[in-house]
Amino acid sequence: MVSSDHLMPGEQGRIDAVVKTKGKKGRIRKTVAVFSNDPDRQTVTLSLVMNVIDPYHTQKFGAKAIFSSPCAECHVDRGKGKTGAALFNADCLICHRTGKPGKPFSDLKGMTQDDIRSATMSGIPGTIMPGFSWKEGGPLTSDDIDSIVRYIKRR
Repeated sequence: MVSSDHLMPGEQGRIDAVVKTKGKKGRIRKTVAVFSNDPDRQTVTLSLVMNVIDPYHTQKFGAKAIFSSPCAECHVDRGKGKTGAALFNADCLICHRTGKPGKPFSDLKGMTQDDIRSATMSGIPGTIMPGFSWKEGGPLTSDDIDSIVRYIKRR
């Protein structure tokens, strides 16, 4: 929002901009177009560069913390009622893609079905991978986990 809708030549004003940063982190750039009646510069584009600090991942949490708020919003809730590819994409891909802390999908595909099932059900000690089975306090049933294993191995 501009502090005034009319500025005389040479006057200054302030422009307030709101940037939605949910799901973003690191250096991001946004632009704001300013329209003018100046025949030589009818549009001026302002470039806003900011460093978004991820408020949830600035500290280390125990692996099972992802099953509680606020972590569950991204790590659990998106996959409720889904199976297979939809479940993997909703809740697993957040960690299991290139550049993220979990093994990328290509590495998971190279694992045996039993190893994938075991890691998903019980977790991997000494890592950020918790057990996702109900028995371990996680949100997934055995059928949910089997659907993820099938998806990984068939893809």
